Amino acid sequence: MKLGFAIVFLCLISFFVGRGTSVMSTAFTETKQYFKNPMMNAKEDKLVSLENGAKVTQETKDYLNLPSESEKRGSYDKLTTVNLGNGLYTIGSESIVNSHFIVGKGGVIIYDTGDNAHDAKQFYSEMRKVTNYPVKAIIYSHEHYALGTKYIVDEEKKRGNSRIRIIGHPDTNKEMLTTGGVSTLHPEVGGVLMARSVEQFNLYLPDSGPDARFKNTIIPGASGFVPVNTPVKDGQKLTVAGIQMVFYTEGVGTDTNNQVLVHIPSKKAVLNNVMWGWYPNIYSLRGGRYRNPLGWKQSVELIKKLKPEVLMSTHSTSVVGAEKVAQRLQNYQDGLSYVLDQTLKGIALGMGPDELRYFVKLPEYLSEEATLIQNYGPISTMAPRIFTAIFGQFNRDATTLFKLHPKDEANRMVMSMGGEARVKYLADKAYRDGDYQWSCQLARYLVDVNDSKDNRKIKANCLNEIGYRSLATTARSWALSQAREAEGKTAIIKNAPADKTQVVNNVGDFVNYFRIRINPEQSVGTREFISLDFGNGMKYGLNIRNAVVDFVDDQKRIEKEKTVELRMKPEVWVSIYNNLDNVENLIQQDLVSVTEGSNEKAISAFSKFDMIYDWQNDPALKQLVERSIASEQED
Repeated sequence: MKLGFAIVFLCLISFFVGRGTSVMSTAFTETKQYFKNPMMNAKEDKLVSLENGAKVTQETKDYLNLPSESEKRGSYDKLTTVNLGNGLYTIGSESIVNSHFIVGKGGVIIYDTGDNAHDAKQFYSEMRKVTNYPVKAIIYSHEHYALGTKYIVDEEKKRGNSRIRIIGHPDTNKEMLTTGGVSTLHPEVGGVLMARSVEQFNLYLPDSGPDARFKNTIIPGASGFVPVNTPVKDGQKLTVAGIQMVFYTEGVGTDTNNQVLVHIPSKKAVLNNVMWGWYPNIYSLRGGRYRNPLGWKQSVELIKKLKPEVLMSTHSTSVVGAEKVAQRLQNYQDGLSYVLDQTLKGIALGMGPDELRYFVKLPEYLSEEATLIQNYGPISTMAPRIFTAIFGQFNRDATTLFKLHPKDEANRMVMSMGGEARVKYLADKAYRDGDYQWSCQLARYLVDVNDSKDNRKIKANCLNEIGYRSLATTARSWALSQAREAEGKTAIIKNAPADKTQVVNNVGDFVNYFRIRINPEQSVGTREFISLDFGNGMKYGLNIRNAVVDFVDDQKRIEKEKTVELRMKPEVWVSIYNNLDNVENLIQQDLVSVTEGSNEKAISAFSKFDMIYDWQNDPALKQLVERSIASEQED
């Protein structure tokens, strides 16, 4: 009897253990997706190819194949010259920017010159097919698209025209001189913002093949910026080539603070950088200052009050007709209002940034508006930026107050899921199932735990699929660039070296930025006041106080407290700042002279600062040198 009971008992245990194992197995492999993500369950979403081989979704291809005159199109994606009538012309291109020109009495006015000489050459050539008049003025909508001007100015000089007004915001020259047009809240990390910018705009993608670039591409080249010689104030009127223009520089808030909006009353036209050809990037993945949608809405309101019948925009297709212009402006403004208001509503309901990604979606009637298509930046990234602008990164969930380091989190997650082999299986299964977002998250854990070629390949595979399926070109560039890096096809710069011209013209600023490089361990116990003399009264100090460095530009204080002084030309500081050479070598080459204290003291003081740019070992910097050499050979 007891033996029979024992057998029954063991059978019951076996039954329940078996059931438990089955349940655990099911729970381990089956998941429910509560919210729609375009990068999940995407296996059946077929990809197609553009003419250059770029893999994209059918939605992207259909948009790019729209006729240039289609009202469903918000931007020009091929070289196109549009005659708007009354002497007004728009030149669109495959670049990110349009150029506009106005034919007046015996002269031409140009609005924006492009992002490089290549853009300018195209724009100038197209303009010359229409008119032979000399260029009388060039207007910068803002600092981003002022880099093709030198080409146009040089071409005009060949024609005997050397008197061109360069019209812009009063702060444009300063902005270009100090940041090159890529401003950041803390300029000490401006190089990181520049590095993120080129990663966003297709620098690392090829001209052909599945990963090919095809839209919104910016390839850095030699700057063609020509300084503003005619700064304008808000409300100022100016007549050029018989055309009176009214300039607006205040209350125009978009992606920079240095905007110039132009109203031409006689032609009932407005030229602007407010209306974009896609949903405006109130958050750019590259980073930068907060772009308040409220300010952008107010900028649209300014244009509405001018009641234009012709709307000519830096990024979008031009529109003719009072009713069409008014409708486009209203829809655009409504798109901004909707995302802002729904984000604030979500916050009021207790949502954090990750929930807001899924909560804020444009209704169909707005998503179908030509200038609200999300082919530049996805709205899912914008609502979280509004949240962080208000509250910072804390999402109010106390469990996230103290977060694990990403590598510690990855290690624990991988172990929790059954080890590296198990996570590889899950990542591969997710990829085969079309759950590319989940596959990439698992791949990130794998690479953090073991940065092997196999794990990088898993990461590259899912990033490729995410990139190909991204309607937004910026998201596509981020995903495909990092996939190519994981595969060893390219190396991505994390911090771009400082531009020589900016350093030489603002050497004091770049002495100040150098202070953040202090090594806190090596500098403990150090009390050293470094004076840097660049001649012509330019003398700056770095006061090392243990692990903190103060920048000093008070000449009397520098003379009183300096313990070591180095004299050099600003160009030599470029080499030090960019870690192209060190103080010891430069002293030996007589490019740096120590005029106070000893050589040993100077070398020791600079040894307390860490190197940022490792030209010997960083593959991205090596690749930068190769690109630079190739570019010089082409020139």
